[in-house]
Amino acid sequence: METKQVTVVTISPIYAPLELKTGINRLSEQYIAFKKQLKSPNILFLNDSVQKEYEFINHDSWDHRLFIWCDEALDPTLSIHVFPNNIAIAVVTHTLDYNDDTEALESAAQTSANFQIKQAYPGFVNAINNLKTESTQTFFEFDNTASLTPDIFWVSRTLVVNSDEVSSDVNQPLLTKWLRHTYNPDDAQNIIDGTLDCSLTWLNYVIVDLASLSDERLESMILAQYYYSAQERCNRLLKSAIDSAYNDSNDKQANKQLISSRVITRLHQVDYHEHLKYLTQTKRKRVQDILKCWDFEQLTENGQRMIEICSSKIEDTENKKREKSSLMTDLLLVALSFFTVFELSLYLTELSREMMSRPALDFNDDSRSFMLQFIAGIDTDVMFGSGFVLTLLLFFAYKIIKSR
Repeated sequence: METKQVTVVTISPIYAPLELKTGINRLSEQYIAFKKQLKSPNILFLNDSVQKEYEFINHDSWDHRLFIWCDEALDPTLSIHVFPNNIAIAVVTHTLDYNDDTEALESAAQTSANFQIKQAYPGFVNAINNLKTESTQTFFEFDNTASLTPDIFWVSRTLVVNSDEVSSDVNQPLLTKWLRHTYNPDDAQNIIDGTLDCSLTWLNYVIVDLASLSDERLESMILAQYYYSAQERCNRLLKSAIDSAYNDSNDKQANKQLISSRVITRLHQVDYHEHLKYLTQTKRKRVQDILKCWDFEQLTENGQRMIEICSSKIEDTENKKREKSSLMTDLLLVALSFFTVFELSLYLTELSREMMSRPALDFNDDSRSFMLQFIAGIDTDVMFGSGFVLTLLLFFAYKIIKSR
């Protein structure tokens, strides 16, 4: 078979050294005014105006992306879509040779995507660093230790075909082989028959007549990959926090990590459900169908289980703190009580001898106090010892009562 050139668009979640600070309202006039002040030749900021919810029915009322980075001079085929919590999606358009070997085509697409992302990533990081000012740090959290080598989570491949070439002798076997290991391999025949215009299930995708990168089908996949990769990152943060809490001797730092990862995960889950309502009906259904193929619900349930473990560990830590605080308070009060008893014995000794040596002190009494006379006659060391013994008896009585 002779070599044929095909178009493949790769979609790759990567780490972005920037995140929106927790608690920032992106719909606020202050945030939108702040974004309008930002200037960058390669960055397109989104949601630049305040608009009412559900204002439009034919396109999304809200875009979850912070901005899109693209350096035409460096690589016009690559764009990076940046989302709020350290996640970005790199989209690269490739023109590759195909000679009846789909595995070779997949490998070539992944190799080319990895190479181009690595080449462009330093420029992407520098563009983010150039945004770093006193005002931007009010809204954004920058990772100052970010490497210039990208952390690429995975590379998925979208085969782009024209509707008038779908049923050709070359494309029919290509589509069949391309989709045979996906969630719905029967999509290949449906695309050939013209009853389906895309297949967006697992790693290998097909889109018919992709006009631009703003095509709803491609944007749905970008959004789905963001939600999935962000949830995976949240789960990794939770797992790391749990491991640290049970193995690290620094309880304070571990507890802080537990609380932080739990908040990040819960906010991501809230953002997911909140953002769905701003999508068009077709895009919302498409995103939900894609995530259903990926068992996204199980991923979030696993995250929820880890949140419960975090909450349990945090509660245990707080209970230990309260118990320790209560114990310290009890010990302090008991110690004060013991010293009071010991001091009382000394005071009685001092008072009784003072009364015996200065009879004028008890001139109002009919006779001398028998009790004070008795105490005054006791040796000082005996009084000290009796006070000490009484203190010990009280201490043991406290221990017995406390243990019950």
